[in-house]
Amino acid sequence: MLHSMVSFMLVAALTFVSGTSTYGQVVEGAQVQLEKQQPSLSVSPASTYPGDVIFVRSKEAQTVTLFSQSYPLQPSQGEYTRFIPIPFNAKPGSYQVQSADKKLSVSLTISPKKFEVDSITVSQKMNQMRQDTARINADQKKINAARAASAKSAYFDGPFKQPAIGKLTTPFGYQRVVNGVPANRHAAIDIANKTGTPIWASNHGKVVLADSLYLTGNTIIIDHGLNVFSIYAHMSKLEVKTGQEVKQGQVIGQMGTTGFSTGPHLHYGMLIGNTYVNPQPFFEASPFLWK
Repeated sequence: MLHSMVSFMLVAALTFVSGTSTYGQVVEGAQVQLEKQQPSLSVSPASTYPGDVIFVRSKEAQTVTLFSQSYPLQPSQGEYTRFIPIPFNAKPGSYQVQSADKKLSVSLTISPKKFEVDSITVSQKMNQMRQDTARINADQKKINAARAASAKSAYFDGPFKQPAIGKLTTPFGYQRVVNGVPANRHAAIDIANKTGTPIWASNHGKVVLADSLYLTGNTIIIDHGLNVFSIYAHMSKLEVKTGQEVKQGQVIGQMGTTGFSTGPHLHYGMLIGNTYVNPQPFFEASPFLWK
């Protein structure tokens, strides 16, 4: 309705008003009216699920609160923005995303979601890999360092792309059980295909880690800006280096079964900082167009 009103005002100006000065005033007034109608604080999507992510935008607020935590927003193209992950243990219900001064507020609904159980059986030798905490912790330091900083503006503007062709063997969020014992939640997706299957960057970004790690094997992490990262694990071959900028669809490696892996597949995850989130919303639409 607002856009229709603006269009009517512009047509009226062209039809009934003579002189560029008056026309310019009408256009400027219409733009001001449009800006006034835009919310000072918005959250998209307004309804979400545990494990997913929301995108907060504000013309005024520089910090917001949610789940009793404060989240500083980042200046970006004339506004303040931030991706905020929704914890797996978030209880269904209605929440308020508020500015730090509590002058601005917007509702957020978290709906219930059930995650299935995924059981796998591995050899005793492979299972022992998970007990080598020294090597695991050393690799985790590398990973944390790679994700410690992110570009202040997004490398991307469109939706993300599934990074390989194959069969989805383990969806996001499944509770993993290894040899009958509950393990960490599988906060990524597994895509299986034959060794050597090309793997490509799911969107534009910069490689912040390309290395052989103990559990995840040949691993790549790409910074997409605004604290959004993607990770690609268990590859047979790396075809990019740390520090290299990549384009969406560019081949960055080949599928394999390195590290803690029972067969050739790609372990693909998306993260906000160090928190894994569901990649599906990023595949469906550009985050800037979420509703």
